[in-house]
Amino acid sequence: MKALSKETQILRSHFLYLTRSYLFGKDFYEIDTPILKPVVGMEPYLDPFLVESPKGDERGYLITSPEYSLKQTLATGLDRIYEITHTFRSGEQGSPIHSREFLMLELYVKGWDDKQLIDFIKDYFIYLFLEFSNSVKKNVGRENAKLKETIINSKSVEQMFNETTGMGFDKESLLIVIQKHSLTNTPFEELKDWQYEDLFFLVFLNLVEPKLGEGIVFLYDYPPECAALSKIKDGRAKRFEIYWDGVELANAFWELTDAKEQEARFKEEQNLRKKLGKEVFPMDRDFLSVLESGNFPESAGISLGLDRIFMKLINQTSLADSSPYYV
Repeated sequence: MKALSKETQILRSHFLYLTRSYLFGKDFYEIDTPILKPVVGMEPYLDPFLVESPKGDERGYLITSPEYSLKQTLATGLDRIYEITHTFRSGEQGSPIHSREFLMLELYVKGWDDKQLIDFIKDYFIYLFLEFSNSVKKNVGRENAKLKETIINSKSVEQMFNETTGMGFDKESLLIVIQKHSLTNTPFEELKDWQYEDLFFLVFLNLVEPKLGEGIVFLYDYPPECAALSKIKDGRAKRFEIYWDGVELANAFWELTDAKEQEARFKEEQNLRKKLGKEVFPMDRDFLSVLESGNFPESAGISLGLDRIFMKLINQTSLADSSPYYV
């Protein structure tokens, strides 16, 4: 790895200061949680790093997200919390916007739904545009003109599928689109047996994501099969993701509070990891017990990739020029 330039390090420091200042001004408490845990997130397509002591008698995993720990913290009675922490994901190399170690901002707010969280994060970006632009001018003596031109839009996933494929995102429509655009060589009879999420993301990554356009886009209301840890309401998973000029920045949920439903989803993820030939992790029983206790409140939460946000703020296209963790 190469050291970042003096100018970039100064701007990165200001960016982190502004982020903390914004949250402090909105009555958030900054929380610390472990980055080495015996049980990690179970997402089928994320792989954690295993850490062992020299003698092999101690072992754990570096977190892919502080999500479960922060949710347990929210259940203690705090209303607004966040953490800026180092997170780690194996297999995240080989791309200018991926690194195996990165800085994540994760926050939770009691009593909010996904729409309220969208409005809040939009305000955060507007605050960043103004204050960071002033920092650039003050500290490095130049304007960052692109910030003033950045627009912020919100679109539903269904709207984006209709605009880019002319179809919806039900399974039958996905199969038609995949065949029409020859997105895989898999025979149709085998394709019909694919997991819904695999079909969805095959279309999304190839046809929808590249058409998100310039500016910041909040993409909301996913199909229920892609709910992950979010609530399902009116046939839609109440979650959203954020993209800036096509670069994914964040993932957010109106949080699921039903312990039985959460355990069922964990079992589905375990089965999928097994099917993919990956290590199957045990469920985080501490987290499930919090849901079972009824202490976890109605809330919304989001994780934001700070290295990517900073990369876009300084008009770069690679983390190599904006992140100290890029290798």
